[in-house]
Amino acid sequence: MNHTVTEMPCKSGKNNIYGVLYMPLDPPEKMPVVILSHGYNSCCAHVADLASHLAEKGFAVYCYDFCGGSTLSKSEGRTTDMSISSEISDLKSVIAMLSECSFADKDRLFLYGESQGGFVSALTAAEMGEGIAGIVLLYPAFCIPDTWLPKKAEEMTESFDFMGMMISRAFREGLPEYDVFEAVSNFTNPVLLLHGDNDTLVDISYSERLKAAFPNCELHIFVGEGHGFSASARKQMRIMTAEFLERLAF
Repeated sequence: MNHTVTEMPCKSGKNNIYGVLYMPLDPPEKMPVVILSHGYNSCCAHVADLASHLAEKGFAVYCYDFCGGSTLSKSEGRTTDMSISSEISDLKSVIAMLSECSFADKDRLFLYGESQGGFVSALTAAEMGEGIAGIVLLYPAFCIPDTWLPKKAEEMTESFDFMGMMISRAFREGLPEYDVFEAVSNFTNPVLLLHGDNDTLVDISYSERLKAAFPNCELHIFVGEGHGFSASARKQMRIMTAEFLERLAF
């Protein structure tokens, strides 16, 4: 293994975030940094394969658990307090912490997100603009507003199970109320979109709309893949992600 793996906590409001930093051996004084954000009810362990791959390519890579973002999360916070808004806040806290690290090149800061983490990463990048050099999104869940905005928060009086995790009206209250496709159009740096055409959870049409919304975006469709890639498709994803980021960073 030509990289190190070190636990590196972060603070988001009152909560402690569990995070892990992957670094190449004998790193240069300043390095490009990639922040990996997991999906709904997932955790940073599920993106460790990509973290290791990118560290081998010369990136500093940070993956973390969203606060209340999973039944597997090692970060503080309840799942019933989690929302898109809270996860954007978590990601911004991670960005702020890493930006202050001596090894981080602030001009080479990249985001990667899967599913809901991709939705959060894209909205965060759109808010931060030129502060993010590029983003990679794996089947980003831009279906979330269409699924949840029709529901009324005031009618959600009890927490409930959604896809194996207890959430509450906080999730509905923390949704973006604006046009998310118009919002991301403000992000002009390069974007790589990866999506399977057999995705029944987040339809491929959402990434096709995203490609049109982003000014500088390439979309790669994985034929026959669903939400959660096969081992072979995930290997190809790692290769494509690394090649995309290397073109931008080195």
